[in-house]
Amino acid sequence: MNIFIDCTARNGKIASMKKTSTIILRDKKYDVKAGSTIRAALLKLEILPESVICIRDGELLTEDNMLKEGETIKLVSVISGG
Repeated sequence: MNIFIDCTARNGKIASMKKTSTIILRDKKYDVKAGSTIRAALLKLEILPESVICIRDGELLTEDNMLKEGETIKLVSVISGG
């Protein structure tokens, strides 16, 4: 499990925390910055956007969808063969 926490300290106190979304691929969970596109988050995680299908609450998403604070996106690996 990877955890992303980004805080800014002022005078020794935590001033703010960035809002996150969760991306799940197989048995791994990634907390990523909300407000970016799914594509940007996948590339930052070094996951090829063409290799997965993104699902939120049973709905297929495109990689240009924006990540919202607190939401969970499940990734399903695309498998092809002959």
